Amino acid sequence: MKLVTVTQMQAIEKEADSSGLTYEMMMENAGQGLADVVLDLFVDEIEPEAVGLVGPGNNGGDTLVALTALAIEGWQARAYLVKRKKDALVKRFLEAGGEVISGENAFEKLAEAVEVADVLLDGVLGTGIQLPLKKDVAELLSEVNDLLDSLEEDAPLVIAVDCPSGVDCDSGAVAEEALPADL
Repeated sequence: MKLVTVTQMQAIEKEADSSGLTYEMMMENAGQGLADVVLDLFVDEIEPEAVGLVGPGNNGGDTLVALTALAIEGWQARAYLVKRKKDALVKRFLEAGGEVISGENAFEKLAEAVEVADVLLDGVLGTGIQLPLKKDVAELLSEVNDLLDSLEEDAPLVIAVDCPSGVDCDSGAVAEEALPADL
């Protein structure tokens, strides 16, 4: 396995993009690959449910692609948008039958969805974050951690998209609020 820094990864992605493997294609590949892993893990699940924490960047895009693929496969898929505007990926997710958790009492709706979910996709923050976390993101992650702790054995499988939100991928430092991942 080869390890690269965030800067090196960004350079690799930029070179790939300029050579014809566009950022959009990379996002599609990553999201579909993530969905394939989830589908393999839950192949025998009846009425499977997934919830995604969807950030504003490429990590959030990867998560939306995965959730869309899961919705197409018959999963109940929900997305909680964190600082992300409704874009083409959100529109495609909704057209596939996905549900965006928003509006009044959004966190309560998220909590209800997490309580019954088989998997929670953590796509809030990606590899390029720097600590400390912004207050609103830190508070959200802390609340999600509290929710997961309260569920104990009934908690969904937490899958980090790239890395757990709250981990600085260059230094290895971990925010107190970081979401621990099962995968």
